[in-house]
Amino acid sequence: MTAARVTACVFLFLCLDLGARTQAGLSVAPGEAAVGDPVTFRVIVQTDTPHDRIRLETGGGGLVWEETARRHLPPREMNGVLIREVRVTAAFFRTGKHRVGPFRLILERDNLQVEETATHSVGIHILSVLTESQEDIADLKPPLPVQGNPVRSLPWIAAGIILSAGVFLAWKRLQRRRGHVSPAQPPLHPLDEMERDLARLMALRLFGRGQIKEFCLRLTPILKRFLFRTYGFNAADMTSKETLEHLARHEDDMRIREHFSLLLDLSDRVKFARFQPGPAGEAQLEGYMREMISGFRLRNVPESEEMDASPGE
Repeated sequence: MTAARVTACVFLFLCLDLGARTQAGLSVAPGEAAVGDPVTFRVIVQTDTPHDRIRLETGGGGLVWEETARRHLPPREMNGVLIREVRVTAAFFRTGKHRVGPFRLILERDNLQVEETATHSVGIHILSVLTESQEDIADLKPPLPVQGNPVRSLPWIAAGIILSAGVFLAWKRLQRRRGHVSPAQPPLHPLDEMERDLARLMALRLFGRGQIKEFCLRLTPILKRFLFRTYGFNAADMTSKETLEHLARHEDDMRIREHFSLLLDLSDRVKFARFQPGPAGEAQLEGYMREMISGFRLRNVPESEEMDASPGE
Protein backbone atom coordinates (compact mmCIF):
# COMPACT_ATOMS: atom_id res chain seq x y z
CA MET A 1 0.00 0.00 0.00
CA THR A 2 2.87 2.39 0.83
CA ALA A 3 4.55 1.70 -2.53
CA ALA A 4 1.28 2.39 -4.32
CA ARG A 5 0.90 5.76 -2.57
CA VAL A 6 4.48 6.75 -3.42
CA THR A 7 3.89 5.78 -7.05
CA ALA A 8 0.67 7.81 -7.11
CA CYS A 9 2.42 10.91 -5.70
CA VAL A 10 5.30 10.59 -8.19
CA PHE A 11 2.82 10.23 -11.02
CA LEU A 12 0.89 13.22 -9.69
CA PHE A 13 3.91 15.53 -9.74
CA LEU A 14 5.04 14.27 -13.15
CA CYS A 15 1.65 15.25 -14.54
CA LEU A 16 2.07 18.90 -13.48
CA ASP A 17 2.71 21.34 -16.30
CA LEU A 18 5.99 22.94 -15.28
CA GLY A 19 5.57 25.86 -17.65
CA ALA A 20 2.38 27.29 -16.10
CA ARG A 21 2.14 29.61 -13.11
CA THR A 22 -0.47 27.28 -11.59
CA GLN A 23 -0.07 23.52 -11.84
CA ALA A 24 -2.68 21.01 -10.70
CA GLY A 25 -2.54 17.25 -10.34
CA LEU A 26 -5.09 14.58 -9.45
CA SER A 27 -4.65 11.15 -7.86
CA VAL A 28 -7.04 8.55 -6.42
CA ALA A 29 -6.67 6.07 -3.59
CA PRO A 30 -7.40 3.25 -3.63
CA GLY A 31 -7.31 2.56 -7.35
CA GLU A 32 -9.58 -0.44 -6.88
CA ALA A 33 -12.57 -0.45 -4.53
CA ALA A 34 -15.95 -2.06 -3.97
CA VAL A 35 -19.32 -0.42 -4.50
CA GLY A 36 -20.05 1.97 -1.63
CA ASP A 37 -16.50 2.01 -0.28
CA PRO A 38 -14.99 5.47 0.38
CA VAL A 39 -12.60 6.62 -2.32
CA THR A 40 -10.35 9.67 -1.88
CA PHE A 41 -9.34 12.01 -4.71
CA ARG A 42 -6.31 14.18 -3.90
CA VAL A 43 -5.99 17.46 -5.77
CA ILE A 44 -2.60 19.19 -5.35
CA VAL A 45 -2.12 22.72 -6.64
CA GLN A 46 1.20 24.58 -6.97
CA THR A 47 0.99 28.28 -7.78
CA ASP A 48 2.75 31.60 -7.40
CA THR A 49 -0.34 33.56 -8.44
CA PRO A 50 -1.52 35.83 -5.60
CA HIS A 51 -4.94 34.65 -4.43
CA ASP A 52 -6.94 34.24 -1.24
CA ARG A 53 -9.32 31.44 -2.20
CA ILE A 54 -9.39 28.38 -4.42
CA ARG A 55 -12.61 26.90 -5.78
CA LEU A 56 -12.75 23.27 -6.93
CA GLU A 57 -15.48 22.06 -9.30
CA THR A 58 -15.68 18.29 -9.77
CA GLY A 59 -18.59 18.40 -12.18
CA GLY A 60 -20.55 15.88 -10.13
CA GLY A 61 -20.45 12.14 -10.48
CA GLY A 62 -23.63 11.75 -12.49
CA LEU A 63 -24.92 8.18 -12.35
CA VAL A 64 -21.53 6.70 -11.43
CA TRP A 65 -20.30 8.31 -8.20
CA GLU A 66 -21.26 10.87 -5.59
CA GLU A 67 -19.17 13.25 -3.48
CA THR A 68 -19.66 12.61 0.24
CA ALA A 69 -17.07 14.91 1.86
CA ARG A 70 -14.47 17.55 1.05
CA ARG A 71 -11.54 18.86 3.09
CA HIS A 72 -9.10 21.70 2.38
CA LEU A 73 -5.73 21.07 4.02
CA PRO A 74 -3.73 24.03 5.37
CA PRO A 75 -1.59 25.59 2.59
CA ARG A 76 2.19 25.30 2.75
CA GLU A 77 4.97 27.14 0.95
CA MET A 78 8.04 25.60 -0.70
CA ASN A 79 10.74 27.62 -2.50
CA GLY A 80 8.41 30.57 -2.95
CA VAL A 81 5.61 28.42 -4.40
CA LEU A 82 2.32 27.98 -2.53
CA ILE A 83 1.08 24.40 -2.35
CA ARG A 84 -2.58 23.65 -1.63
CA GLU A 85 -4.25 20.27 -1.25
CA VAL A 86 -7.94 19.40 -1.45
CA ARG A 87 -9.22 15.93 -0.59
CA VAL A 88 -12.56 14.83 -2.00
CA THR A 89 -14.19 11.68 -0.62
CA ALA A 90 -16.61 9.88 -2.92
CA ALA A 91 -18.64 6.67 -3.14
CA PHE A 92 -19.24 4.73 -6.36
CA PHE A 93 -22.46 2.87 -7.05
CA ARG A 94 -21.66 1.34 -10.45
CA THR A 95 -19.17 -1.44 -11.08
CA GLY A 96 -16.59 -1.39 -13.84
CA LYS A 97 -13.65 0.74 -14.90
CA HIS A 98 -14.31 4.48 -14.84
CA ARG A 99 -12.46 7.67 -15.73
CA VAL A 100 -12.92 10.56 -13.30
CA GLY A 101 -12.00 14.15 -14.10
CA PRO A 102 -10.67 16.50 -15.14
CA PHE A 103 -11.50 18.72 -12.15
CA ARG A 104 -11.73 22.47 -12.70
CA LEU A 105 -9.79 24.83 -10.38
CA ILE A 106 -10.48 28.57 -10.08
CA LEU A 107 -8.20 30.93 -8.15
CA GLU A 108 -9.95 34.00 -6.72
CA ARG A 109 -8.82 37.19 -5.03
CA ASP A 110 -11.25 39.66 -3.46
CA ASN A 111 -14.08 37.53 -4.94
CA LEU A 112 -12.67 38.01 -8.45
CA GLN A 113 -11.28 35.23 -10.64
CA VAL A 114 -7.55 35.67 -11.28
CA GLU A 115 -6.67 32.32 -12.88
CA GLU A 116 -8.24 29.06 -13.99
CA THR A 117 -6.75 25.62 -14.61
CA ALA A 118 -7.76 21.96 -14.63
CA THR A 119 -6.40 18.60 -13.57
CA HIS A 120 -6.03 15.51 -15.71
CA SER A 121 -8.38 12.54 -15.34
CA VAL A 122 -7.68 9.34 -13.41
CA GLY A 123 -8.95 5.79 -13.70
CA ILE A 124 -10.51 3.60 -11.03
CA HIS A 125 -11.86 0.06 -10.98
CA ILE A 126 -15.04 -0.56 -8.97
CA LEU A 127 -15.85 -4.15 -8.01
CA SER A 128 -19.11 -5.78 -6.96
CA VAL A 129 -19.61 -6.53 -3.29
CA LEU A 130 -20.66 -10.08 -4.24
CA THR A 131 -18.10 -12.77 -4.82
CA GLU A 132 -18.36 -15.19 -7.73
CA SER A 133 -19.83 -17.84 -5.44
CA GLN A 134 -22.53 -15.42 -4.27
CA GLU A 135 -23.74 -14.20 -7.66
CA ASP A 136 -25.85 -17.32 -8.28
CA ILE A 137 -27.59 -17.35 -4.88
CA ALA A 138 -31.11 -18.79 -5.14
CA ASP A 139 -33.98 -19.22 -2.68
CA LEU A 140 -33.61 -22.24 -0.41
CA LYS A 141 -37.35 -22.96 -0.75
CA PRO A 142 -39.95 -21.78 -3.24
CA PRO A 143 -42.39 -19.10 -2.03
CA LEU A 144 -45.27 -20.48 0.01
CA PRO A 145 -48.66 -20.21 -1.68
CA VAL A 146 -51.27 -18.05 0.04
CA GLN A 147 -54.16 -20.13 1.35
CA GLY A 148 -57.74 -19.03 0.75
CA ASN A 149 -59.27 -16.25 -1.32
CA PRO A 150 -58.21 -12.73 -0.19
CA VAL A 151 -61.42 -11.29 -1.65
CA ARG A 152 -63.44 -13.00 1.08
CA SER A 153 -61.76 -10.87 3.75
CA LEU A 154 -62.82 -7.57 2.13
CA PRO A 155 -66.26 -7.43 3.86
CA TRP A 156 -64.59 -7.93 7.24
CA ILE A 157 -62.09 -5.19 6.47
CA ALA A 158 -64.92 -2.84 5.42
CA ALA A 159 -66.87 -3.65 8.59
CA GLY A 160 -63.79 -2.91 10.69
CA ILE A 161 -63.34 0.44 8.98
CA ILE A 162 -67.00 1.39 9.49
CA LEU A 163 -66.88 0.34 13.14
CA SER A 164 -63.70 2.35 13.73
CA ALA A 165 -65.24 5.41 12.06
CA GLY A 166 -68.36 5.10 14.26
CA VAL A 167 -66.28 4.86 17.44
CA PHE A 168 -64.21 7.87 16.37
CA LEU A 169 -67.29 10.00 15.62
CA ALA A 170 -68.89 9.04 18.94
CA TRP A 171 -65.71 9.96 20.78
CA LYS A 172 -65.53 13.34 19.02
CA ARG A 173 -69.16 14.05 19.88
CA LEU A 174 -68.53 13.19 23.53
CA GLN A 175 -65.50 15.48 23.55
CA ARG A 176 -67.57 18.36 22.16
CA ARG A 177 -70.19 17.85 24.87
CA ARG A 178 -67.57 17.83 27.59
CA GLY A 179 -65.87 20.87 26.11
CA HIS A 180 -69.10 22.87 26.02
CA VAL A 181 -68.80 25.58 28.64
CA SER A 182 -71.68 27.81 29.64
CA PRO A 183 -71.04 31.50 29.05
CA ALA A 184 -69.12 33.13 31.89
CA GLN A 185 -71.07 35.29 34.28
CA PRO A 186 -70.12 38.97 34.25
CA PRO A 187 -67.90 39.92 37.20
CA LEU A 188 -69.48 41.57 40.20
CA HIS A 189 -69.24 45.30 40.65
CA PRO A 190 -66.10 46.07 42.75
CA LEU A 191 -68.23 47.41 45.62
CA ASP A 192 -70.55 44.37 45.56
CA GLU A 193 -67.54 42.05 45.48
CA MET A 194 -65.91 43.78 48.46
CA GLU A 195 -69.16 43.74 50.43
CA ARG A 196 -69.61 40.02 49.73
CA ASP A 197 -66.02 39.15 50.71
CA LEU A 198 -66.18 41.23 53.90
CA ALA A 199 -69.46 39.55 54.89
CA ARG A 200 -67.87 36.12 54.39
CA LEU A 201 -64.86 37.19 56.46
CA MET A 202 -67.03 38.43 59.33
CA ALA A 203 -69.05 35.19 59.19
CA LEU A 204 -65.90 33.22 60.08
CA ARG A 205 -65.93 34.82 63.57
CA LEU A 206 -62.14 34.86 63.73
CA PHE A 207 -62.20 37.63 66.34
CA GLY A 208 -64.29 35.51 68.69
CA ARG A 209 -61.83 32.60 68.38
CA GLY A 210 -58.85 34.86 69.11
CA GLN A 211 -57.48 34.64 65.53
CA ILE A 212 -57.21 38.40 65.11
CA LYS A 213 -54.00 38.30 63.08
CA GLU A 214 -55.53 35.78 60.67
CA PHE A 215 -58.51 38.11 60.31
CA CYS A 216 -56.26 41.05 59.39
CA LEU A 217 -54.20 38.93 56.98
CA ARG A 218 -57.42 38.18 55.06
CA LEU A 219 -58.82 41.71 55.37
CA THR A 220 -55.95 43.54 53.67
CA PRO A 221 -56.13 41.68 50.28
CA ILE A 222 -59.89 42.32 50.09
CA LEU A 223 -59.41 46.07 50.54
CA LYS A 224 -56.49 46.27 48.11
CA ARG A 225 -58.33 44.29 45.43
CA PHE A 226 -61.20 46.78 45.66
CA LEU A 227 -58.75 49.68 45.27
CA PHE A 228 -57.19 48.04 42.22
CA ARG A 229 -60.54 47.43 40.52
CA THR A 230 -61.94 50.86 41.42
CA TYR A 231 -58.97 53.20 41.01
CA GLY A 232 -56.62 51.18 38.78
CA PHE A 233 -53.41 51.18 40.86
CA ASN A 234 -51.82 47.92 42.05
CA ALA A 235 -52.20 48.28 45.79
CA ALA A 236 -51.22 44.63 46.36
CA ASP A 237 -47.55 45.49 45.71
CA MET A 238 -47.56 48.58 47.94
CA THR A 239 -47.22 49.29 51.62
CA SER A 240 -50.16 50.78 53.47
CA LYS A 241 -48.52 54.21 53.36
CA GLU A 242 -47.99 54.02 49.59
CA THR A 243 -51.55 52.76 49.15
CA LEU A 244 -53.02 55.72 51.03
CA GLU A 245 -50.83 58.16 49.06
CA HIS A 246 -52.15 56.76 45.77
CA LEU A 247 -55.70 56.79 47.11
CA ALA A 248 -55.35 60.50 47.98
CA ARG A 249 -54.51 61.22 44.33
CA HIS A 250 -57.65 59.43 43.08
CA GLU A 251 -60.25 59.99 45.82
CA ASP A 252 -61.48 63.41 47.01
CA ASP A 253 -63.90 62.16 49.68
CA MET A 254 -62.12 62.56 53.01
CA ARG A 255 -64.50 60.18 54.80
CA ILE A 256 -63.68 57.30 52.43
CA ARG A 257 -59.94 57.98 52.70
CA GLU A 258 -60.26 58.11 56.50
CA HIS A 259 -62.09 54.77 56.65
CA PHE A 260 -59.42 53.07 54.51
CA SER A 261 -56.70 54.66 56.66
CA LEU A 262 -58.29 53.38 59.88
CA LEU A 263 -58.76 49.84 58.52
CA LEU A 264 -55.25 49.53 57.04
CA ASP A 265 -53.60 51.10 60.09
CA LEU A 266 -55.37 48.76 62.51
CA SER A 267 -54.54 45.77 60.32
CA ASP A 268 -50.82 46.71 60.18
CA ARG A 269 -50.62 47.19 63.94
CA VAL A 270 -52.11 43.75 64.53
CA LYS A 271 -49.89 42.03 61.93
CA PHE A 272 -46.58 43.74 62.67
CA ALA A 273 -46.79 45.35 66.13
CA ARG A 274 -48.72 42.53 67.85
CA PHE A 275 -51.49 44.96 68.80
CA GLN A 276 -54.49 43.26 70.38
CA PRO A 277 -57.82 45.15 70.03
CA GLY A 278 -60.14 45.14 73.00
CA PRO A 279 -63.52 43.38 73.20
CA ALA A 280 -65.09 46.16 71.16
CA GLY A 281 -62.52 45.84 68.38
CA GLU A 282 -64.62 43.56 66.20
CA ALA A 283 -67.67 45.82 66.41
CA GLN A 284 -65.50 48.86 65.72
CA LEU A 285 -64.00 47.26 62.60
CA GLU A 286 -67.41 46.17 61.36
CA GLY A 287 -68.69 49.73 61.89
CA TYR A 288 -65.82 51.17 59.82
CA MET A 289 -66.60 48.73 57.00
CA ARG A 290 -70.33 49.52 56.95
CA GLU A 291 -69.74 53.29 56.99
CA MET A 292 -67.24 52.97 54.12
CA ILE A 293 -69.60 50.84 52.01
CA SER A 294 -72.53 53.17 52.79
CA GLY A 295 -70.46 56.13 51.67
CA PHE A 296 -69.81 54.49 48.31
CA ARG A 297 -73.46 53.45 47.98
CA LEU A 298 -74.74 56.98 48.62
CA ARG A 299 -72.27 58.46 46.17
CA ASN A 300 -73.36 56.05 43.43
CA VAL A 301 -77.10 56.80 43.82
CA PRO A 302 -78.34 59.09 40.98
CA GLU A 303 -79.57 62.53 41.99
CA SER A 304 -83.10 61.81 40.72
CA GLU A 305 -83.42 58.88 43.16
CA GLU A 306 -82.18 61.06 46.03
CA MET A 307 -84.83 63.68 45.23
CA ASP A 308 -87.58 61.03 45.09
CA ALA A 309 -86.47 59.68 48.45
CA SER A 310 -86.49 63.13 50.13
CA PRO A 311 -89.57 63.74 52.40
CA GLY A 312 -92.14 66.31 51.31
CA GLU A 313 -91.08 66.25 47.66
